Amino acid sequence: MLNDIIKQEEELQATLKAIKDLTEEHNIFPLKGMIEQIDKLLSRSECALLNLHKWNDKTGETNGKTN
Repeated sequence: MLNDIIKQEEELQATLKAIKDLTEEHNIFPLKGMIEQIDKLLSRSECALLNLHKWNDKTGETNGKTN
C-alpha cells in the first residue's frame, strides 16, 4: 500500500513538472501566474516523497507487505 502511495506521488510530481515545463517552453500566458503555485506543490511533493521513502525503509514494506 505504501509503495502505491509513493508511486502515485511520483506520478503527480512528474505531471506537475511537465505542466511547468510546457508552460515555460510554449509561453502559455494564462498558466504563467500558476508557476509559483506549481513550484510550491513540487517542493511539497519532494518533501512528501522523501519522508515516504524514509518511512518505507523504516517499516521494511515491500510489494504491499511488511516484513
